[in-house]
Amino acid sequence: MKKGCFIRTVFVLTIVTGVAVYLIQTKWPSIRNMLAGVPRKGIEKTLVKFKESPEKDSLKVMLDNFFSEDFVHMNQFSNKMFDPLVTSLANFSSDSILDKNELNQLKEILEKIKDEGSKKDRD
Repeated sequence: MKKGCFIRTVFVLTIVTGVAVYLIQTKWPSIRNMLAGVPRKGIEKTLVKFKESPEKDSLKVMLDNFFSEDFVHMNQFSNKMFDPLVTSLANFSSDSILDKNELNQLKEILEKIKDEGSKKDRD
């Protein structure tokens, strides 16, 4: 590798790294909110299958609170964390009626996701 090419590569990588560090330090909450929208959209598509009921309204409020308050403060998250929630919603939507037992099960799943996401990464 030529000396000029090496210097140019180091220079470009330094600039790219600096921009990435700056964006993460200053814009992390907005980036996290944007990432929170990915599983939220999939879950909202499943909610359309349920008939209107007080339980559905409670679930909407519970999910809104989770994604706006709890999810933002998680230390770690991945789409795999939401698989049990999505699977349960898909199973419960087969009859398009959400009852209190199903709502309580979904609440427990959200608590597990919250607990799993609030753990510090120890690796």
